[in-house]
Amino acid sequence: MEVQIEYMTILSNIGEQMNNLYYSEKDNFFNKIKDYISNSNRELIIISPYIQINALDNLLSNCKAKVTIITTWKLRDIQLGTSELELYNYCKEKNIFLYLNQRVHLKTFINDYSSCLFGSANITFKGLALVENYNYELITKVEKLNIDSILYFKQILNESVLVNNEVYEMYKEKINELEDLPDTEEPNLIDIESRSKFLISALPMSWDIDELFQLYSSGFKTESKEKINCAIHDIVLYQIPLNLNYNDFKELLNERFFISPFVIKLLDFIDGEPRYFGRVKEWIQNNCEDVPVPSRRDLTGNIQVLYNWIVDLSNGKYQVDRPNYSERIYRVR
Repeated sequence: MEVQIEYMTILSNIGEQMNNLYYSEKDNFFNKIKDYISNSNRELIIISPYIQINALDNLLSNCKAKVTIITTWKLRDIQLGTSELELYNYCKEKNIFLYLNQRVHLKTFINDYSSCLFGSANITFKGLALVENYNYELITKVEKLNIDSILYFKQILNESVLVNNEVYEMYKEKINELEDLPDTEEPNLIDIESRSKFLISALPMSWDIDELFQLYSSGFKTESKEKINCAIHDIVLYQIPLNLNYNDFKELLNERFFISPFVIKLLDFIDGEPRYFGRVKEWIQNNCEDVPVPSRRDLTGNIQVLYNWIVDLSNGKYQVDRPNYSERIYRVR
């Protein structure tokens, strides 16, 4: 089951430096950019290497400003559909100035050379998080552009070529001369993904589950950076949505923890007979997919955390004792 998790809300709660970063989330990301554009009244400059007409049209639906666009047109990109030659005709119809600059890689929206949004997202459905399988992107806002930034943007515009009928027809002719692209098939990552379930990073990191909940419910407020990192790792690993109460939190954590392939396989090993700490270390070392394989000394903390989670979440099914000098984990019969 997939859960939509506001991971970026988690991060934004950690420090004030994160507050101006907007992360790709379905609809929300697009709306942040669209609201910025809608509040531009005089001049809006858009710079983006890849632009799809329908995505752009959605962005500009409430735009009142005079718009200038700087993009790149590369033949293979047009052939692949990541850039669209008919953008020119769309811009003509909408009275938008369209420029080409083959050096452009940045993505930005500039409001009257006073402020800007900039980040990683192109103006495509994936880039703007308008489809389910969207790209992971981010943008941030600069409230007041300094003179150096204004000169930089003006220089890019000055070096760009205005698209007219001649430029459009030249590209159209070149596209028609291209051979069809061969069909390609992306590598299948399913097997690799399944092996990643047996990385050390697929195991929990927080020492105590009650303390994990306290951090989670307080917005990850603590002076310990290590505890924050461990808590965020576990919330993301087990796909725990925000704002659950304690009982729902622990119930979902229990469910997600015990369906982990790594945990399932380890418990099969423990169910056979009680296992001492050294044997569990050896088992994890032999079964993990990490490269390089961690040393047994490096695994000590991971196994101690794992013991705590297994005992805490198993409702008495598993216990840890110390019959001699080494801890032993076993299933209660």
